[in-house]
Amino acid sequence: MIRRTTLILQSTVCTLALGGAFVAGRVTGGVGAGNDSGSRKSAQVLPGIGASSPLAPKGANGGAAAEGSGKGSSPSASKVSTPELAAARLKAIFEQQDPVARMTDYLAFLKTLKDNDSRNAAVGALLENFNPRERGRELQMLMTQWGAVDPQAALASVKERKDWVGGMAANMVLGNWAQKSPDAAIAWATENGKESATTDEGNRYLAGVLGGLAKANLDRAATLAESMPGSNARGEVMDRLLDQYFAQRTPDAARDWVGGLQDGAFKSGLLGKLAGRLADKDAASAATWAGSLPESDAKPNVLSQVVERWSREQPNEAGAWLNQFPPSASTDQPRETFARQVQKQDPEAALAWASTITDERRRSRATRELVRTWAEREPDAARQWVSSSNLPPEVKQRFANRPPNG
Repeated sequence: MIRRTTLILQSTVCTLALGGAFVAGRVTGGVGAGNDSGSRKSAQVLPGIGASSPLAPKGANGGAAAEGSGKGSSPSASKVSTPELAAARLKAIFEQQDPVARMTDYLAFLKTLKDNDSRNAAVGALLENFNPRERGRELQMLMTQWGAVDPQAALASVKERKDWVGGMAANMVLGNWAQKSPDAAIAWATENGKESATTDEGNRYLAGVLGGLAKANLDRAATLAESMPGSNARGEVMDRLLDQYFAQRTPDAARDWVGGLQDGAFKSGLLGKLAGRLADKDAASAATWAGSLPESDAKPNVLSQVVERWSREQPNEAGAWLNQFPPSASTDQPRETFARQVQKQDPEAALAWASTITDERRRSRATRELVRTWAEREPDAARQWVSSSNLPPEVKQRFANRPPNG
């Protein structure tokens, strides 16, 4: 429990007078109705479903006898599949209730897909009523297998889907393709994603390519990412790059890389993301690094990322560190962040911190929101504080007339 007096004492050091104003799914139950024996029976009569798999349950509808005699097993698992048969097989597999049998049969089914038409039919059946919790892993397997054989055909099968499922499926192919043939993957993504490249969404195809490329050639991926226009897609790539810097190298290497970038939006965005990751590992060390950064447009967000994470577990330490900086435009954002973090434990201290925000509009907005949140939990205490505060009379009147929890 945080001691209110401690937070309040910290805050009064700098207090101003209050005033002014693609998903990896798990294998679970199948899609569709039907009991286990009926589902297994359907699997037996359709060629290519491995009822005799060594992982399949022994006994009913197959079992040891089927393995020895060949009855009820898959006599044509290696035969070329037709699109219609591929879709029918897949639907029968997904109706099975036994997850081990379902996955065993699905793996056998993938081996029967010998042409792009059959693979495309399988993708269509798989994406019909798609549920990422149940079909995500199967989709990953199918797209990965197809992408290894013919990545452009695999991408064409999902390119017209503009939803997140189509994007996830495309990225499964693009990430692997980029590791094997980066130039071809980059060219495809650049050409097919050019219409969205300058939008807020950005080129998601290129993001998928660079996410995979970062695993094989981190430096090249980082260079290409810097040339992307600002967008949500570029933000995703930033996260992938930092993932790989931490996995392949060290946090210090990540700091050196980001610190050496040319000033601009790309560097600013990475600094904020990096600050959060460093603070998750060692908040005090991250705070030392953040405080030593030169003044820039990125610094307020960097300080806020550190404060936000540090104050979750050690609010007093975070507040003491923040108090080392005099109120200024650079510390307005982290002060507001800290106030919001501690407002549940100590609303009065939170309001004291909000009062140290130098920007009048930000200070007024933060104060109103903190009081409103406090009034929803403890209306009497909040009203008493407002009545004795230096808030403008019209603000006091507004909260005095506010109905409980209103």
